[in-house]
Amino acid sequence: MKKILIVEDEVLLLSFLQQRIEKENFQVDIACDGDEAAKLIAKNKYDTIMVDLMLPFVSGFELIVNIRDDKRNAETPILVLSSLSDEHTIVETLSIGANDFLKKPVALNVLLTKLKVFVGELTQLRSA
Repeated sequence: MKKILIVEDEVLLLSFLQQRIEKENFQVDIACDGDEAAKLIAKNKYDTIMVDLMLPFVSGFELIVNIRDDKRNAETPILVLSSLSDEHTIVETLSIGANDFLKKPVALNVLLTKLKVFVGELTQLRSA
């Protein structure tokens, strides 16, 4: 089972995403702030990490840099979900190591499809 980490400080959104993604047969860990996320990343290997940019304690920007510096998760795809969506922010997140960026409010089917691409479940569609 593929393992996903969701880092989001909006509790209702976090709960919704966790429940919906688990229905797609993913194992989901959650963190409500950057500090909690950093501890989980230090202990676990993930197939994809979803990160909000505006987080308490450790920002999403710092977290992305930390993930890329972590041997266990350095190659893990990072999907940013944020309401900060100006061109500069998107370019900065991609340049420091994020793999993709979705603007909040996010279209759930787009999010689920991107997750499946990141974990390799849709590769047969791309190569067909």
